[in-house]
Amino acid sequence: MTSIDAIGKLESRFDKLVKPLDLFMLIEHVRRLDPMAFARHFKGYRPQMLGRKRVVTALAFEIFTRKNEVIGDIITLLWNQTRRDVYDAMHELVSTISEDVESITEIPDERAHAFIDVLLEEFDRDEILFCVRMNDVRFNEPVIVARLENGEPAPAEAAAPEAANPAVVEATAEPVAIDSSNQAPNPE
Repeated sequence: MTSIDAIGKLESRFDKLVKPLDLFMLIEHVRRLDPMAFARHFKGYRPQMLGRKRVVTALAFEIFTRKNEVIGDIITLLWNQTRRDVYDAMHELVSTISEDVESITEIPDERAHAFIDVLLEEFDRDEILFCVRMNDVRFNEPVIVARLENGEPAPAEAAAPEAANPAVVEATAEPVAIDSSNQAPNPE
């Protein structure tokens, strides 16, 4: 999946996607990597004079109308750098399946639900959605739509964490009481 395809699925949330990005850094990347897009939208303006609304409108035009892959890659790169905490948390969970996360072709639904539940304790649902879409996390499409886009709760059978997933088990583990009456007597 290309960055244009991924961001295209986030069109209704595009403003929120771009909001945490540093505008000066974004414009500088566009200037260096896609001079024609820079000339179309930003040439002749001082970056301080460009408002966020104008920049977001220009980026939306480049992505949704012109299908500019370079701009999509820039947004993906800068979002991953800016929201490194979400990216790292997702990477840590997915790497419990396989250290080589690029080789994973599919994440089972029950694991996906467990990962989402763990991430929702710390992050906003939209941030998780952005991370999943832009980094092509291998959740099944119905899980992404139901849990992240529509905000539905996890199904009852997926609500309990899998024993095979240590990251999820650690996050939901409860302390266990130890019965001291069955212990061996102290020889002293």
